[in-house]
Formats: sequence, C-alpha cells, structure tokens
Amino acid sequence: MRRLQTAEVRAQSVAALGLDETTHALTSSAAIAAALRRSASFLCPCAGSTLVRSALNPLRGLVEDHATAKAMIEDTLEQLIAHGDLFEYRDPTTSAGSAATILYAAPCGFVPRASGSVILLGVSADQSSVLPDELEARVEHNGHVRRLIPLPAENLRDDLAQLGLIEIPYDRWLKEPSAESPTQHVSRLDDRLQKAQPSGEMPELMLLDPEKPVRFYPARWVEPKKQTGRFVARRKQAYGAPVWCYVQLSAGHPQRFVDFPSAGSRWRGCDEAWRLQLAIDAARQNPQRFNVCPNRPGTQRLELFSPIPTWAQRRWDAVGQRTKPPGCLLAFDFPEAEIGEEVRYARDALWLEAAQGSPQSG
Repeated sequence: MRRLQTAEVRAQSVAALGLDETTHALTSSAAIAAALRRSASFLCPCAGSTLVRSALNPLRGLVEDHATAKAMIEDTLEQLIAHGDLFEYRDPTTSAGSAATILYAAPCGFVPRASGSVILLGVSADQSSVLPDELEARVEHNGHVRRLIPLPAENLRDDLAQLGLIEIPYDRWLKEPSAESPTQHVSRLDDRLQKAQPSGEMPELMLLDPEKPVRFYPARWVEPKKQTGRFVARRKQAYGAPVWCYVQLSAGHPQRFVDFPSAGSRWRGCDEAWRLQLAIDAARQNPQRFNVCPNRPGTQRLELFSPIPTWAQRRWDAVGQRTKPPGCLLAFDFPEAEIGEEVRYARDALWLEAAQGSPQSG
C-alpha cells in the first residue's frame, strides 16, 4: 500500500467531482461549485451553513488557509443560488425574525441560447450527472457555470429535453424586473416604508451610507449614529443571517422599516436591497460606477465596485467570464463583440455610470 502525497489526494478529489484535475485546482470555483452541488444532492433541503461545512470539512489538511477556503465556499454558494442551481425558501407563515432560510436543490434543467449552446442548471439527486458520458465530457466549466456548445448539425435543445432535463426560457431564467427610472423605484419603496408600522430599536443594525464613496462598497457599511433619513440596511434576527431591509431613521433611531424580500417577491432579499441602493445612488446624482479596460486579445473587462442583483449576474455569467481582479469587487470578461451591448445594459438596467477615465465614460 502506497501513501499518497497531498498533491495526489487533491488531484483525485478533483477527478472524483467529475472535473479534469490537470485544469482545475481543488480550490478553484469550478471544483468548489461541483462539491457544493454534490453535497446538495443528499443534504438539501438544508441551511446554507450546512452545505458550507460539508464542502469545507474534506479540505482539512489539503489547504493551508482554512479561513480563505471557507470564504471561497461561501462566495461560490452565493453564486450557485444566484445562478439557479439552488434556490432559497423562507416560510411565509413565519416572521422574518424567526424563520431561517432553507436551500433546495433545483431540478436538472437547461437554458438555451440563440447560438444553440445551453447553460446547464440544477442538481442530480442520484448521480453526479444525468448526462451520458459523451455529453458530460464536453461540458465546459467556467467557474460555477456549466455550458455545452453544440457540434455541427447537433440540436442540444432537443437532445437534452429527451434526456428529461427541463427547458427554462432565457427570459424566465433571467427574471429581470420591469423597467423604471431610479426616481420611480425609490419613490415606490418610499411609499411602502411610509405605510409601515412604527418600530422600536433594532440591535446591531448596519446601514449602507449613500454619503460614502460608491467605489468602495465595504466602507459604505456603517453603524447608526445620528443619521436621519432612509437607508438600505441589514438587521439582526434570532436565527440565520441578518435580514435585508429599508429603514427610516431619526437622529440614529429606527422609526419604521420594511423587510426584503417583499411578500410574494420572486427575488432574494439582497437583490431587492442592491437594486434599491443602485436607484438611491443614481437618484442622488452619484451613481455607482463601472470601468471598462482592455484584457486578453479579443476581450474587454467590465469592472464593478458594488454587488449587482441576481438577474444581472445570470446575464453576464452566460455571456462573459466572471473574475475578481484586485481593485474592484467583481469583474466580467466579455468578447469585444459583446461589450457594447453589456455597457448599455449596465447603464439602462442597473443605472451605473462609467468611471472617470474609462473608455466608456464619454
């Protein structure tokens, strides 16, 4: 019996996830996403923390920085939820302060693109993949995103439907909200907040301060002091992660609030909150920024400095390649033929503005 070296164990672990160990590292986003989907197949429905632990524990002794690995797993889990491999559920019959969010595995499906390629979604309950070996070998793993590119004269849409995968129309997958101006959006949420019942004190409340620079998202989070006005915020609850909300303050004291997600909403709480903050900043004439810069030949990089809602992430994951270079919160690499349309989308749908000095600032 031969004792395996650490590098060999890592390679075998990647291969066991159905990935090419010569291309993907054990801590790559593709490998972490595969591990989370595998865990979800037998643990869901469960809390997100349960999936994080299930993916993290096998890495003990295989990674040097346990804290960094945990952060990567948590980030990848958020991406899987945003992408549609997993979905969140909160019991609407319980109060937001007492109900933890539960994750469910989405059934195996696909989103067809006009080009004939497809985006694969969901979790297989009984095996690592529902695809036959010849198709599985062609799956492209781009971070947490799985794509299939058709061969000449191949109709992937029909082939996958015959295999029992659920077809999800592209527009329905994106789940984009109706178009409106930033002012309209803020006004609509202000009306809801004004009709909310008065509230008491809210321990450990954290605010997104619109006075802080839009290019450094972490620094925008502050504790209430003497602020007066309406703010996107997160409030502590008895169990689970803090709840996203919109709160009205007077001299630092909460007066009333509304929680996100809204009743009957098809979006996550963070998506509603991030969209509202985008609208608040744009309405204040200080919109959040993006930057466009050259990348490898044939591509352009769109850099972001604040989070974007799920539907925008889905759109850009399908068109480009997600990355996280230094100096920004998130970025996507797009083919040069696609960058113009996606810049227009950033301006029109997300109310973003090109940073000064960006080629798109003019």
